[in-house]
Amino acid sequence: MTAQSAGVVKVPGRGVDVTLLLILSIALIFRIYLAVTVPYIHDEENNAIPLAKTISFTPGSLHLPLRGENHGALPAYVVKASSSLFGTTPLAYRALHIFLGVCTILIVYRIARDWYGPVAGRWAAMLLAFNEYYLPISARATAHAPFLFFVALALYVFSRFLATERAGYLYAAGAAVGLAFYCKEHAALLLPAFLLTLLHPKFRHWLRGRHAYLAAGVFVAFIGPDLYWNATTSTETLVHYGNQPALQAHYTNHLRRIGGIGFSPYPFMFYGRRAVMPLYKAVTGRALVDETAEYSSINPVLGILLLGAVLATAIFRRERDVLTVFLLLMFACVFGLFTFIARGDPPGRLDPVSWIWVETTIFPAVMLAGAGLAEVGGRARLVAWMVGGGALAYGVVLILSQNAG
Repeated sequence: MTAQSAGVVKVPGRGVDVTLLLILSIALIFRIYLAVTVPYIHDEENNAIPLAKTISFTPGSLHLPLRGENHGALPAYVVKASSSLFGTTPLAYRALHIFLGVCTILIVYRIARDWYGPVAGRWAAMLLAFNEYYLPISARATAHAPFLFFVALALYVFSRFLATERAGYLYAAGAAVGLAFYCKEHAALLLPAFLLTLLHPKFRHWLRGRHAYLAAGVFVAFIGPDLYWNATTSTETLVHYGNQPALQAHYTNHLRRIGGIGFSPYPFMFYGRRAVMPLYKAVTGRALVDETAEYSSINPVLGILLLGAVLATAIFRRERDVLTVFLLLMFACVFGLFTFIARGDPPGRLDPVSWIWVETTIFPAVMLAGAGLAEVGGRARLVAWMVGGGALAYGVVLILSQNAG
C-alpha cells in the first residue's frame, strides 16, 4: 500500500493510465447502450423528468423548484440541463447522468490510487463501474447518479484534507455534502464520519480550532434554503408534475420511516438480494418484501467479496492509514444505522424500507476491496482476481441480457 499508517500519502506519477482509460471507455459504452435501450423506470417518468419540464428560467414565468416530491430538486436540474443541451430522447435526458457516473468512477480511482497505489485504483474503478447496481443506475435520469457523484466528490476533497491538512478541503467537503443533500437527505450521514475521523490523534487539534466548525457551517449554509422550506411549508403540500398529485415529503415524513430500534435485513440485500431474500424466508418463514424491485442489486459473489474486504480490513488489519479508518467509519455510520432501525410507517409514497439507502457504502467497499486485491500475492492472487473479475463479468452479462430480453 502506498499510504502509511501515519497517513502520509505517496502520490504516483502523473502519466496516463492506459488501463484506466480502457475501463472508462468500456463503462461509457455500456452506459450509452443502456440509456438508449432501457425503458424509463418509475423514478424517471414520474419524478425527475416531469419535474425538470416544470423548470423555467424565462423572465415572467420563472419557476425554480427547490424540492421534488420526496427529495431536493437538484437532480431535476441535471435532467433539465441535459435535455436543453441534447434534446428529449431517453439518451438526451440521461446524458449528463452518464457523464456524472463516469466522473464518479474516475474520482474513486483517484482516491484509491493516491492512497493504495495504481493497481488498487484500477480495481476500485472496475468494482464500481461494472457492478450490477451502479452500472444501470448511472445510466438513468434519477437522483442516484448526481447524489453519488457529490458524495464521491466529498470523499475526494476530504481525502485530500487528510493528506495535506489544508483547511480549504474541509470547506469543500462541507459544500459537496450540501449539494449531495439536495439529491438525498441522508448525505448528512457523512458528517459524523468526518467528525469521528477528526478524533484521530493526528487530527484532533483541528477540533480545537475554528475551521472544522466553519466547514460544518458551510454545509448548514448550503442547506439553509431547504431548512427554511421545511419550516415554513405545510406538510399537506401536494406536487402536481407527475402522473397524479402526491404529498410532498418533509423531514418529519422521512423520519417516520424509522419505526424504532430493531434489526433490518435490507442493507444486506444491497450486497446480494438474490441470496438474502430466500435466506430470510427460510429462517423466519416470512417473505421479505422488496420495495425497490426495479433496481438491480449486486450479485452475492461480488457482495461477499466487498463485504469480506470491509470486515477483513476492520478485523485483521492492525496498522491502518487514516483514510482506511475514515472509510470504515463511513461504512459503519451508514450500514449500521439502516441495519438497526425497524420498519416505519411514512405517509405519501415514501418507501418504509429500502436496501438502496446504503448505496453510499459502495465507495468504502470498492476502495477497500481494491486495496486488498492489489495486496494479495502468490497463487492467491490468481484466485482472488479470477473471482473478482468473474463476478463483475457475470453482473455485466446479466444486466445486458436482461435488457436484451
